Amino acid sequence: MRWINRKIGRQLMASFYIVLTTLMISSLIVYNYTDTKLQETRLKLEDIRDRSARAGALWEQWQDLQFNMRGYALIGDQEIYQKMVDQQATIDEQTRWFEENAIYEQGKDYARSSRELYAYYFEAILPLIQSYVEAKASGEVDESFLEGTTLTSLPLGKELLANGRIKLDASGNIDVLSEINKSELALGGYRDFLEEWSGKTSQQLEQEIQTTQLIWLSNIIVLVGVLIFFVYPFIRKITAELLSLVKNSQRLAGGEDISRVEVPDRKDEIGILALSFNQMAGSISENKQHMLAKNEELQAQQEELQAQQEELQAQQQELEEALELTMRNEQHLQYRNDLTETLAAREALTAYPEIIEKLITITDSEIGALVFVDEGSAYSIVTHGMTEELSEQLLGSDFSLLKRADSLKKAVHSSKQVASNHPLPYPYYMYETAVPILDPASEEVIAFIYLVRYRDQFTNEQMRDVMSFSRQLSLSLLRMRLFDEMNREKTKTERILDSIREAVIYIEPGKEDVFVNRPLYDLFPELQFGTAKTETLQGCLDTIHAVVDEPEAFSRYVEAVLQGEVPKDSLQFSIREQVVFIQFYVESIEIEGVRKGTMLVLRDVTKETEMDRLKSELVSTVSHELRTPLSSIYGFTELMLNRDIDVSRQDRYLKTIHSETERLANLVNDFLDVQRMESGTQSYQKGLIDLRPLLEETTQFYAASTAQHTITFYAHDDASYPLIEADEEKMKQLMNNLLNNAVKYSPLGGNIEVALTVDHQYVQIDVRDEGIGIPSNALEKLFEKFYRVDNSDSRKIGGTGLGLAICKEIVEGHGGNISVASIEKRGSTFTVKLPHIVTTYETVSDMIDISGK
Repeated sequence: MRWINRKIGRQLMASFYIVLTTLMISSLIVYNYTDTKLQETRLKLEDIRDRSARAGALWEQWQDLQFNMRGYALIGDQEIYQKMVDQQATIDEQTRWFEENAIYEQGKDYARSSRELYAYYFEAILPLIQSYVEAKASGEVDESFLEGTTLTSLPLGKELLANGRIKLDASGNIDVLSEINKSELALGGYRDFLEEWSGKTSQQLEQEIQTTQLIWLSNIIVLVGVLIFFVYPFIRKITAELLSLVKNSQRLAGGEDISRVEVPDRKDEIGILALSFNQMAGSISENKQHMLAKNEELQAQQEELQAQQEELQAQQQELEEALELTMRNEQHLQYRNDLTETLAAREALTAYPEIIEKLITITDSEIGALVFVDEGSAYSIVTHGMTEELSEQLLGSDFSLLKRADSLKKAVHSSKQVASNHPLPYPYYMYETAVPILDPASEEVIAFIYLVRYRDQFTNEQMRDVMSFSRQLSLSLLRMRLFDEMNREKTKTERILDSIREAVIYIEPGKEDVFVNRPLYDLFPELQFGTAKTETLQGCLDTIHAVVDEPEAFSRYVEAVLQGEVPKDSLQFSIREQVVFIQFYVESIEIEGVRKGTMLVLRDVTKETEMDRLKSELVSTVSHELRTPLSSIYGFTELMLNRDIDVSRQDRYLKTIHSETERLANLVNDFLDVQRMESGTQSYQKGLIDLRPLLEETTQFYAASTAQHTITFYAHDDASYPLIEADEEKMKQLMNNLLNNAVKYSPLGGNIEVALTVDHQYVQIDVRDEGIGIPSNALEKLFEKFYRVDNSDSRKIGGTGLGLAICKEIVEGHGGNISVASIEKRGSTFTVKLPHIVTTYETVSDMIDISGK
């Protein structure tokens, strides 16, 4: 019977495994089928959405094209035309996609419709619109809005109409809407087809999902049946046998003696488990007896170990105390090392708050201070934990601990009971000490260490630490004083060198760094990268060499200096294309007969060089300008003295002599005016004058004296011009110089205009000519003495270069300003602004024209 039960059980389990395997295989098949269908359906839906989106995008391109075509026909903007050309490529590409990828008849119909509309627009309508825009641009068509009949009247419109490429509607306009409507209908049909196709695909997907769900439900029902009718009885039987083993195991764990349990007649895992339980129960019973004997032995060993543990705890406590002492000593040494490093590394008072804090920690003090004796026996204090009141008492009281330490020059101590109302929390005695810090050389007190404790007195070890630290602090303070003194001397030397006007570079043998002063940076701004006073020798020389106009001579001179020579002669060179001239010489620095370094001195001699140049130019100009009229005067007078000349020729010679004499007198007057300007003795006989008649008279004179120029004066007619306070003769000289320049520098003739205008503050005079003009690079120096424009046209025209300088002096002497604007080969305009006295005037539009030939 048991054999039959085991056989039936194995058949049931085999049937269960077969059913379970069948269900799993069918589930995998259903899952794979469902996943395949879902992927296919999703791809179909994505393709439908893509085709619909492309169709919509193509239609939006057509709509945008129609809008751009209307705008192009209306305003003819080439940017709009370029957009249409770009849209043509896009529409052609999208239409070609539909032609290549159409898989349904509706898509093919839509592709054919779109291609026909593309050909109609881009092969007929767009060229016709372009010809219409070109006709409007050339003036053949003149209308604000596009008329349909105008397009058909164009040559291209007639040709397209004759070829049947375009058609007309009932109004005689080009029929565009029929083609658009045909394409729109094709698009609508294509979209309806895509929407219907999408619905059918979705419905098919729902049906397949429902079929899959039914298959899954059938599998679940079969599985539940197998579990209820086959698996559950089998599991229930196994569970009962396992529960029996669990109860016996609990009894065994509770200490009961269990020799064995009933072992079922089965060879599966439960039978093996029951047999193993019986073996374990027997083994536990034997071990229990052995453990009882062993327990008594361990009890004795435990008592022995407890005694050893108490001994180890005592040793551990001793080691902890020794470790704590070692750590305190280590911390104490660390603080001392920190103090030593702080004194060695810091050279300013910013370190001393940290120093007094560490010193308080080393000595277990409550408060403390470092008191420094400044010049004049004044005190400065750095405190930690002290109030301002305590600091004032310490420094100001004649009976303080500091006074005693200062008089005795040794450490002093004091103790006093703390008052009950004292803010400190310790009702004990206050122990304080003051240790003077002495200068080892003079035994002079330079500082004090002041410390206070409230619990007990300072120990000998703590005082030894304080005394040792006082000696270190003494050396630190002396080093700091020496460092400050060196800085002061260095600063003084720097200021002395900076006060020298010459640029200085100090070099020492074997050292790359050099010392320079501020004038060197002013002379060579290329060196100025900060406020540092030290540079590298090679860097300085390279920077200077880069701007020197004669680099070879400079290099030879410097090379001789670097080789140890001290040239007796100086070197003069220019930099930046002769903008600045420099005198370069060398001085050897010797101390007690030993050469310590070399001083390179660069002196700016630009002004002296410029003065020499001006003197040379003045001599050259004066000799040239004086020689010309004197030669004429000498020649004509010699002819008149040595030959018999008729009266007409004598009259002509005398007029020439008179003219050259007048020119000579004007030249001398210009030199005298320049001399008075430079000496500051130029004076003006100012009065209230009206510029209008003065300008009219001067303009008429010059208009009558030239046949090549047309000189015109402009002013507001019948206007009441404000008076100015000026020297009338100087105003005439100003206008004579300006008009003389305008005539002289217009050698080919032309128009010269003198305009008089006025505003609320200034009277303005403009002198315009159509002459040779002035180069832009010469405008800044135009009003300098003896300056003349250096070009071929100007060199043909004589002059001293003083006229415009005198004009500037006259204008500025009257509180005004003069400026110039010029274009080469087209002429120049000189503008003079003079302040007026009367500010009310009338404005009349008519102009006066005073001209002469």
